[in-house]
Amino acid sequence: MSEAHKLPPKTFRGKLKLIGPGIILAAAAIGSGELILTPRAGALFGLSIAWIILLSVVYKLFLTLGLARYTIATGEDIFVGFSHLPGPRFWFVWIMGVIYLVGAVGYSGISLACGSALYALFPSLSMVQWAVIVVFLAYVLLLRGSYGPVEKAAFVLSFVLIAGILYSLVSLRPDIAWFFKGLAPKLPPGSGQTAVSLLGWTAGGTSTLIYSFWIMEKGIGRKKSEGKDFEGWLSLIRLDTGISYFLMILISFAFLIIGVLVLSTAGPEGGPLIPAREETTSVLSRLLTVATGPQTKFIFLVAALAILYSTVIGLVDGKSRALRSATKIIFPKTRKISDKSLYRLYATLMCLIIFGFLFTKRPVVLIVLISAVEAPVLSVSAILLIYLMKKRLPRTLRPGLGWYVIIVLGTIVYFVLSSMVLVKAIIGSD
Repeated sequence: MSEAHKLPPKTFRGKLKLIGPGIILAAAAIGSGELILTPRAGALFGLSIAWIILLSVVYKLFLTLGLARYTIATGEDIFVGFSHLPGPRFWFVWIMGVIYLVGAVGYSGISLACGSALYALFPSLSMVQWAVIVVFLAYVLLLRGSYGPVEKAAFVLSFVLIAGILYSLVSLRPDIAWFFKGLAPKLPPGSGQTAVSLLGWTAGGTSTLIYSFWIMEKGIGRKKSEGKDFEGWLSLIRLDTGISYFLMILISFAFLIIGVLVLSTAGPEGGPLIPAREETTSVLSRLLTVATGPQTKFIFLVAALAILYSTVIGLVDGKSRALRSATKIIFPKTRKISDKSLYRLYATLMCLIIFGFLFTKRPVVLIVLISAVEAPVLSVSAILLIYLMKKRLPRTLRPGLGWYVIIVLGTIVYFVLSSMVLVKAIIGSD
C-alpha cells in the first residue's frame, strides 16, 4: 500500500501526477459490455439508444464521487463504512464479499474472449490455451501485491485500447452530421431488454465500489480530511473520475457507432447482422477487414485484447483488495495477517476459479444470473451510501442537493429495471 499523501496538490500539473485510480476503474469497467453488447445495440437500434449509455455513465460517476467523498472525509474504505450499518452484524459486507468472490466465475468468459482474440491473431495455439496464458500472466502481475504495477498496466492498456478503437472508427469515416442527427434520444420498439442491459453493463456494475479501495492504495483518503485539505483532495478526485468516465463514454460511443456502420446492414437482405455474443469480436474484425483493409483487423483485435485483459487485471486486483478488507472486518483475528498476504490469497483463489471454468462449458446461466444480481445490489449500495453520508459525515462535508437528487432518481430507475432483468434470469423467461 502506498504511503498517505500529507497534502493535496494545488496545481493542475500536480494533480495530473496523482491520477491513476480512475484509469484502473475505466480499464476494469470497459469490458465485455462495451465490446459485445454495445455494437449489437447499435446494429439493432442505431444511435438513438446512446442516451441510455450516457444515463448509466452519469449515474455511476456521481456514485463514484460519493464513494470518494466518504473515504476522504472518514479515512475508511467503503466496506468499513458498510460495517457501521444497523441490522445483523456486517450483513452487507457479507453480501458484497460473496458477490465479489463468486463473480470470478464470469471472468473465465472474459479470459476465453481474450483467448479468442489471440487465436485470431496467432492460431498456433487454441483459444483455451491462449486463455490459460492470459490468466497466468495476469496472476504473475498481481502476485506482487503492489498497486503501482497494476496502475502502470492500466495506463498502457488504456492507451492501446483507445488508439486501436479510434483508429478502427476513423477508418470507417463516419459522417459527423449523421452522428449528431442520430443521437436524438428514443426508445425504439423492442429495445427494452437491450436498454436495461446497457444500463447495467456499461461503465461497470458493483466494481464501481472498488474505487474507494484504489484511492486508498494511491495514498488518498487514508487519513480523515476536512476544510481546505478535503476540498483539495475532492478537486483531485473530480479530475481523476472525470477522465475515467470520459474514457468510458468515448469507448462506448465508438463501439456503438462501429456496430451501426458495420453490423446494421450486413445481415440477410441488408438487415442487421447480430452475431452470437462470443462471436461478436471475430465478426466485427472480419467485417472491418472487408470495409477498411487487413490492417484494421489486426489493430481492432489488439484493442479488443487490451480491453479484455485490462478488465481481468483490474477486477481481480480491486476485488482482492475489497475481499481483504471484508475478511479483516468480519474476522478480526485475521488483522494479524499482513495486507499483502491476504491480497495474494484472494488473487490466487480468484485466478484458480477462473482457471477451473476455462476447462468447462462456459457457465452462461451463472454468468447472467451473477450480472443480474449485481445490478440491484449496486442500487442498494447507493441507498446505503446516502445513509452513511447522513449518519457519519458532518454537514459541512456532505454533498449538495444535486448529488442526492441524481442518486435517488437514478437508483429508482436502475433498481426497477435491473430487478426486472433479475426476475427474468431466475425464472428463465426470454
